[in-house]
Amino acid sequence: MEIPLARPWFTEEEAQAAYDVVKSQWVIYGPRTMEFERQFADLIGVKHAIAVNSGSTALLVAQAAAGIGPGDEVIVPDMTFITTATSCIYLGAKPVFADIDLSVYGMAPTDIERRITDRTKAIIPVHYAGQTADMSGIMDVANKHNLTVIEDAAEAHLAEYNGRKSGSIGKMGIFSFTPSKPMTTGEGGMITTDDGEMAERCRLIRNFGDCGKFEWNLLGFNFRMPEVMGAIGLAQLRKLQRAVSLRREIARRYTESFRDLASIITPYVRKSEDACFQLYTIRLKLDVLAITRDQFIKELAKMGVSSRLYYPCLHRQGVFQGLCYQRDVEFPNSMEFERTALSIPIYPQLTHQETEYVIKVVRRTAIENTRS
Repeated sequence: MEIPLARPWFTEEEAQAAYDVVKSQWVIYGPRTMEFERQFADLIGVKHAIAVNSGSTALLVAQAAAGIGPGDEVIVPDMTFITTATSCIYLGAKPVFADIDLSVYGMAPTDIERRITDRTKAIIPVHYAGQTADMSGIMDVANKHNLTVIEDAAEAHLAEYNGRKSGSIGKMGIFSFTPSKPMTTGEGGMITTDDGEMAERCRLIRNFGDCGKFEWNLLGFNFRMPEVMGAIGLAQLRKLQRAVSLRREIARRYTESFRDLASIITPYVRKSEDACFQLYTIRLKLDVLAITRDQFIKELAKMGVSSRLYYPCLHRQGVFQGLCYQRDVEFPNSMEFERTALSIPIYPQLTHQETEYVIKVVRRTAIENTRS
């Protein structure tokens, strides 16, 4: 049995949606994508949603709309996908890394505050694996220092914090629609906001800065979402609630099955609705095990179960050398995460039989490699 980490949930509905777009011959940004934006905004509980061609583009456009540019600093978590940090570099700004907490793996508000300088312009908290970060603490710090908060909710479709959907709490939010996410358009992303001025700036920036036919008063580029992606997005939206429910049920089964293992730390969840489980990430207690995390991954692979680390510490990546001066000692939690974490398969079509097999393989690997 071979079980991948992720798999998009496609049916004939998505194929028909794509076919209808091609048949219509309206293939650039158009009415289907506009309807996708409207429905997505309603679902998240915001006034505006702006569709773009990737989640990374969404980060870039949102920061540009917020006026981030040369000389500015943007605080991001040390553990996240790379474009959370590199997006601001394209605008001439500098990412400043903050340590995570080891409960929900989001940025620790206390660590954010000590990173703030007179050049700090924004904070980008990440809702890792679809588990919402400590937004009350983060918003308190942001409000105290008059900083813009852009939620990186790339993985957090329908996850909540204190009854509010991720992507609706900060000044803006961004989502990704790559194939491993709770819903996908192939590529694609979305910016969400209640701020009409920010929304209009995002729309201009994603469309060449074009404020009239061949009238350009704002720097922009072609970041639009193609119509076929918008049409697929509409089809995916119709089953998003079901997709998230299935992910939560698989996660619940995993947590129940691993809770008694002395070598495994299962994901912390405040409330069931706070996480959509785009990933199911465990951490290993290496003082209990006789093997390393990487060896654990190899053992699972031998039995057909895919697993991997999401994500390594960013401050150690070569792209940031010479730009960011921060040292390992400043990030004890993200360093611990990098050393001990791995994610295991979770997606809506994972069958009961496959889920049970994953559980069996993880338990066997943990038990057989526990120190005597």
